[in-house]
Formats: sequence, structure tokens, C-alpha cells
Amino acid sequence: MRTRIIGLGNTILKDDGVGIYAARELRRHLGRINAGPLPDFVESEVAGFALMELMAGWERIILLDSIQFDGLAPGAVVRLEPTDLRVSLRLRSVHEIDLPTALQLGRHLGLQMPQRVVIFGIQAQDACSFGESLSSSVASGMNDAVDRVIEELNSPRPSP
Repeated sequence: MRTRIIGLGNTILKDDGVGIYAARELRRHLGRINAGPLPDFVESEVAGFALMELMAGWERIILLDSIQFDGLAPGAVVRLEPTDLRVSLRLRSVHEIDLPTALQLGRHLGLQMPQRVVIFGIQAQDACSFGESLSSSVASGMNDAVDRVIEELNSPRPSP
């Protein structure tokens, strides 16, 4: 299965960069264990149309990103699918196109969009302050997310 792993975030905003750092750690880990062909890896700060273009042409996408959900402890890892996300009813710019809309629009435009999309969100503690290091709880969550992505990569493909 052609898989692309996309690490999202901004590495100069402390915990906001956790998706990118997790993708880097995952690539290092998979390279060390020599588990066969590696997935394709991309690091990006994009959303909306640009994210749609990064997903086009791949069978499976795994997104790694920081999240800020009420009630979660910093570093908590959440596995989501596009159906778990709300669709935005009003958009102020193309950057605000949400993931379900980007997938649907890509299919409507005739792009080969992935059949499987999984998001691993890592709860941020501080995603707004300038800094190039993660808080300790988020760094721990990043390691948990890496382990969970490895499990995801090794899990059998569900029937359509």
C-alpha cells in the first residue's frame, strides 16, 4: 500500500512542531529497524488546498499534528479519522478548508485521493510561544505517537 506520512506544524512555535518532530523520529526509527521499503515522508505547515495536493495520488495518508482539545492532558495522543472531524460551514480563506472537505473536493476534481486517512494528534501544552523544543509531556506524547503509527503501519488493511 503506497503510504505517505505527513508531519504538520511549525517548528519555531514550541509544541506546534510536534507533528514534524514525530515524522522525523518515525523516519529515523523505521530506517534503523530496516523494515523494508519506507513510507514517503513530508513535513509541512500547510492546510486547505495545499494539504489536498499533498494527499493526492497516495493510497494511505497518516497525518501527525498537534491538537488543542479541551479536557486532554498535554502529550495525550488521539487517533482520528476524517469522519471524526467537523466540517466547517463558513470559510474565511482557502487555508481554512477542513480535512473532510479537502478530501471530498479532491475526489470531485477527479484527483486520486487516499482511501485511508488516519490522524494522530498530540495534545500541545504551548503551541504559541516561540521556541524550537517541545515541552517534556509533549515529547513523551510524541514517542507514544511514533509507536502507535508503527502499529498502524503493521496492522492489516481493513476490508472496504
